[in-house]
Amino acid sequence: MRLILVVLSIFLLSSCNYIIEKLSSKGEVYDQSVVVDSNSSDKKTLNGKVRYKYPSGKLKSIVNYKDNKKVGISHTYYETGEKQYEIPYVDGKKDGVVKWFYKSGRLYRSTTYKAGNKHGMQKKYWESGKIKSKMLFENNMMCKGLKEFTNTGKQKAEPKILVKQVNLLRQSDMYHLEIGMDKKYRKVQFYIGELLNGKCLPLKVNSVLSELETIKGKAVFKFSIPRGHSINRDIPIVAVVKTKYQNEYVLSTIEKVSVRN
Repeated sequence: MRLILVVLSIFLLSSCNYIIEKLSSKGEVYDQSVVVDSNSSDKKTLNGKVRYKYPSGKLKSIVNYKDNKKVGISHTYYETGEKQYEIPYVDGKKDGVVKWFYKSGRLYRSTTYKAGNKHGMQKKYWESGKIKSKMLFENNMMCKGLKEFTNTGKQKAEPKILVKQVNLLRQSDMYHLEIGMDKKYRKVQFYIGELLNGKCLPLKVNSVLSELETIKGKAVFKFSIPRGHSINRDIPIVAVVKTKYQNEYVLSTIEKVSVRN
């Protein structure tokens, strides 16, 4: 049988711990260095530190385990050695503030987690240390209220949904809502429906909202009003707009339609 894993070395750390480094058949480190509790009846159970490596052999991350679950703060590094991430875990799930760093060591992004879900504020920073954006999450759902700032500290204006009502009743009994943005955004998706609790985009968005075909930041909502009928209702519209800062505005508006055919 072809030997896949080769034991490089075993170093005694204490009376109850040892390290095993896994290599590929070509002799390249590809997996990890694992601190294993030698007193455990199940040798596959991880307790202690796991050191993951890049193919080059350089340290990639250090993760703490307790009975196979991640605990405490894990650290991830760029291949050049600088710290990249700090991720806090509780009982195997992200819990606390996850931090992502520039190679310079300055904070790039912080995201609050609760029991494995994004829950709270996510902040991004310019390398100068000035705030770049703030975005709210609730149970992994993106919510309204994104704020973005230039590198000089000026807050960028939030985009707005624009709606134009087009009456085609004389020709075809059809009525259209032409939907777009007040600024030029190409990465936009429009929906008909309401946000959860009026502020957050549902995770299973298409099961709650009706997705409109959106091309180059524009969409059309079409509906029929037969002769002799009328409509008097509020049409809820949602837009998700991706920005140059790799954030997403969650926006909503109500378009009142009152017309008789």
